[in-house]
Amino acid sequence: MEGTNLGILTLIPVVSFFLLALLTKKCITSIIVSGVLGYLLYYKAGFFMPMTDALLDATTDADNNYIVVICLLFGCFVQLLRQSKGAMAISDLARKYVKSEKQVLFLTWLCGVIIFIDDYLSILVTANCTITLADEYKTPREMLCYIINTTSAPVCIIIPISAWVVFFSGIFEHTPEAAVVGGSAMDIWYNIMPYFFYPFLCVLFVLLVIFGIVPKMGGMKKAYKRVEETGQLWPASSNIQNESDEFGEVMGAAADDSGKEEKEIQPHLWAFVLPMAVVIAGALVLDDILYGVILGIVACFILFLPTRIMSFSKFCNCCYKGLEDMLFIAVVLVTSLFYRQSISLIGLADYLIEVAGPYMSAAWLPAISFILIGLVCFATGNIWSIPAICTPIILPMAAACGASIPLTLGAIISAACFGAQACFYSDVTLLSASACRISNVDYAVAQLPYIGIVTAVSFVGYVAAGFMMI
Repeated sequence: MEGTNLGILTLIPVVSFFLLALLTKKCITSIIVSGVLGYLLYYKAGFFMPMTDALLDATTDADNNYIVVICLLFGCFVQLLRQSKGAMAISDLARKYVKSEKQVLFLTWLCGVIIFIDDYLSILVTANCTITLADEYKTPREMLCYIINTTSAPVCIIIPISAWVVFFSGIFEHTPEAAVVGGSAMDIWYNIMPYFFYPFLCVLFVLLVIFGIVPKMGGMKKAYKRVEETGQLWPASSNIQNESDEFGEVMGAAADDSGKEEKEIQPHLWAFVLPMAVVIAGALVLDDILYGVILGIVACFILFLPTRIMSFSKFCNCCYKGLEDMLFIAVVLVTSLFYRQSISLIGLADYLIEVAGPYMSAAWLPAISFILIGLVCFATGNIWSIPAICTPIILPMAAACGASIPLTLGAIISAACFGAQACFYSDVTLLSASACRISNVDYAVAQLPYIGIVTAVSFVGYVAAGFMMI
């Protein structure tokens, strides 16, 4: 019975999802309600039992649960690294060698590249390591925030040992059309990495800005002029975020939950480097990122408790907090599978192919997918759910019109990355602005010219690649 085409009625679940996401900003609720509508349309009054069975299937799916477990464990590991404060030793080390603003900005970029395992960890650690140095060299907070934000999510996408990789590769693995790209989730990811135009361009473009090859423009130019004329490192609207040192102390406590006694422990670089090395080595040697992150958590236990970096109680609390942090992503994974089953049942993909098929262009589809998904992510701030919902819709259309599947998948990932960076109220934008003690609006406006350039170049790249790969 699956795949029955209900005509224009098949659009109701997807339209309802986007409307609910825009109006409520509650992506999980939007996914569930839209999925329920699909079963209601197909089964009518008898929808309840099949819908319940489908939801249970989604929660017990072995492949999906594998991804869920990895995401949850990543949360534990990231929280342990954050609380160990090992990366804070980078700041102490850098003070001996940093002698100019350009060097401070390059150090910020380098920290973002090195801390590739999680975007939240990258933002918090990099900001804490560099904000004092940046202030000493009169760097506007907008510029510091731009570099921190731009090297968080993009780097996590480029280097395939992160929660981003686990989440999206898991989604692709459940889409039949993606099977032509690779035999496993990670195979798919490795094969589509060359088509991550936006993340790669972001990371490289920052270097051009740092070294003055790309001139300061728009809000960033105004920020530097403000610092030159007044000495004020942040806009006036961000004064409240910088009223006293007490605010910084509150931010630090919120970020790491450390007790007073533990805060006095000297940060050690090895507390960051060694667990990271264990995760990477474990994932590569055992050919499974799950084993790598488990070994990383074990390494943290062996290293942190005997050296009194944290007590057994705090170790357990960190793990609990890490699970809590990743619970949202785990629920998105489960509910999105339920939604995919729903739209498959009513034949959404078949309907779209039938209606839009005569007008689809294999060359243009990846570029259009990049722009549309990116704009929806920008509008909703839902960088996790939107690609999860759109992938099972777009890939069948790409396969039907002969568009490159790897290129289309790369465009979807790039769109999610664009949404994370450009949206004023996305989680990474809010966290980056908070860590740099400026308003998220002030920062978002200042970075727009740079993001606009990278977005435009990425779009042109997808158009060109689309024509070359048909």
